[in-house]
Amino acid sequence: MPIIGFPRGAGGNYATYAEAVDVQCVALDTSVDPAWASAHVQSKLCVQGNMDPLLLVQGGDALVQATKATVAGFAGGPHIFNLGHGITPDASPDNVHRMLEAIRG
Repeated sequence: MPIIGFPRGAGGNYATYAEAVDVQCVALDTSVDPAWASAHVQSKLCVQGNMDPLLLVQGGDALVQATKATVAGFAGGPHIFNLGHGITPDASPDNVHRMLEAIRG
């Protein structure tokens, strides 16, 4: 069974974590720059995440643009689209729908 590790808050140590721990994918929190993660982590294995869950509260163009940027930022390798942490109770279901539409293009 594939294992996804989430060393939340690991900063620049995500790459070290990916090498040291037997996981098939590393979940990224919102602090991780997609360009850095693509070069240092995604080049070795699958990454998951790192969209800011507060965008599902905010909504609007910021949500759509961030969703598209996340998809584009990780287009060079295996990526599981996800938030950088859990969905908050005040997230709008309509915004979740908008995010899914933006992912699908």
